[in-house]
Amino acid sequence: MALALVLVALAALGGFVALGRWERSRNAENQMRGMERVRALVGPLDSPSLSGYRVEPGFDCLTYRRGANEFALELCFDPAGRLIEAIDRRTTSRHISSLRSDPTASTIRVDPSEVERLLRKMGASRSAGP
Repeated sequence: MALALVLVALAALGGFVALGRWERSRNAENQMRGMERVRALVGPLDSPSLSGYRVEPGFDCLTYRRGANEFALELCFDPAGRLIEAIDRRTTSRHISSLRSDPTASTIRVDPSEVERLLRKMGASRSAGP
């Protein structure tokens, strides 16, 4: 009887682990779809609509103008060049897609030196970052 309970408990634990991994993967795919949409709206990172930046510990962001809104679109990258967050502020209800809590799940990458180059071009100071 005790052995049967242990086996049931192990099977349940295994099921929870599998469910957790599936949910992580599903969430990452959903977030990446949203980030890909914003990335496509931005176009080239060195677009003339590049309007600003944010330098934070662990990630750097580039903002892009649409019309009068200087911060309409935002792309955030970790030091490895992974896109970990994208924000669309073109409407009153902003849309945020983020993998900041799980950056290694992002498969969307850019050359980190390109992000660094654009930050320098915008006058960003690395003293605020890591």
